[in-house]
Amino acid sequence: MRASVIWWSATSGAILGVFIDAILLGVALLFSSVVPVREYPRWLLAAGVVALAAVLLAMTVLGFLEGRLKVS
Repeated sequence: MRASVIWWSATSGAILGVFIDAILLGVALLFSSVVPVREYPRWLLAAGVVALAAVLLAMTVLGFLEGRLKVS
């Protein structure tokens, strides 16, 4: 039961991270249509991917910590 609560809290945090990533992608697409650039540098694209992964990981960790708080 305890592990199940922690698991579901971490999963809900990951799902929230996916929602936040979708919003960030939408903002990036709107920004790219306003500021037309022929091609973005590779480092900027790599930084964007790392930022999206960091948001997903951070939300998963926060969900895990929330689950641990619930069961204690």
